[in-house]
Amino acid sequence: MYIEGQIPNQQEDEKLLLFLRRHWLILVAQWLLYTVLALIPVAIYFFLIYAFPQILVSKTIYPFLFLLTSIYYLFIILFLFNAFIDYHLDVWIVTTKRIIDIEQKGLFNRVISEQTVEKIQDVSATQKGFWRTFFDFGTVSVQTAGRIDRFSFHQVPHPFEVVRTINGLVQKGEENLEHEIHEILHHEEDKRI
Repeated sequence: MYIEGQIPNQQEDEKLLLFLRRHWLILVAQWLLYTVLALIPVAIYFFLIYAFPQILVSKTIYPFLFLLTSIYYLFIILFLFNAFIDYHLDVWIVTTKRIIDIEQKGLFNRVISEQTVEKIQDVSATQKGFWRTFFDFGTVSVQTAGRIDRFSFHQVPHPFEVVRTINGLVQKGEENLEHEIHEILHHEEDKRI
């Protein structure tokens, strides 16, 4: 887990504002799906006991079914593990100077993108559907003027608060920039006089 002292390429005087992951409900929903899928072989087993009991006594068919079931459960465990890794390692970090998008794509592929606050042009949030509204999670999109057009924070909790925080950060940066420009212009006028 990233903490303030371990922000990737941390700059001087950079403070952590937001550390975001997907909403916990996303992980629970995926695990419930895999739990239901794990119950399918159990249902098939009971069906075979009542409908075709001779299959389970066979010395060739029973070991083959046992092997298929074992492979099936190995895949279920792999998908559960992959869902947890994807949930845990997909991270969006907002600092006082940058936004950082860390995405885990599969087990062995990780992409880290970052953009400075000065290049943020637009921030918006969407929250579609009953569950997203009820549990207060959605997608935050950050439009930038950089190589990467848009950063998307998928299924993050409290998306409108995230937008408010990023917009406040952008506005503060613009006010500081205007203040610096005003000081430079004022200093140039003093030199002329």
